[in-house]
Amino acid sequence: MSDSEWKDANPVTADLPNKGRTVIVCLVGGLVLGAMAFIGARIRPLGLAAGGFAFFTGIGMLMRMRTNKQKANFKPALVLTAAGFLLLLSNPRFGLAAGFAVYFLIVGALGLVATGLFKAIKLAWDLGKRS
Repeated sequence: MSDSEWKDANPVTADLPNKGRTVIVCLVGGLVLGAMAFIGARIRPLGLAAGGFAFFTGIGMLMRMRTNKQKANFKPALVLTAAGFLLLLSNPRFGLAAGFAVYFLIVGALGLVATGLFKAIKLAWDLGKRS
């Protein structure tokens, strides 16, 4: 099938799949970030392993983008790298910084969930106005 067969005929609704994907990414990202904060604060060895995995995966995504000139995955890669770093920093050896790291993870999780809910309500409002 050609590319023109997949395009939406109505230009007003052409960006609905992208808006829906953004809502899902924000909501799921917030839930995962909250789970990472809980794991990092409660189960230290598992939190360190998950933080290291997230940090190095995010760094790998950023390095791959640099060589392939892809800009589409920059924000998720940056969030993943920062979350992994904060999860590594939430280790109790860092003292006061560990408390701030968990705090920023929780604030980030709540912010992502709130953004996802706001975008979902806005998307539902826009769909209601169109019908």
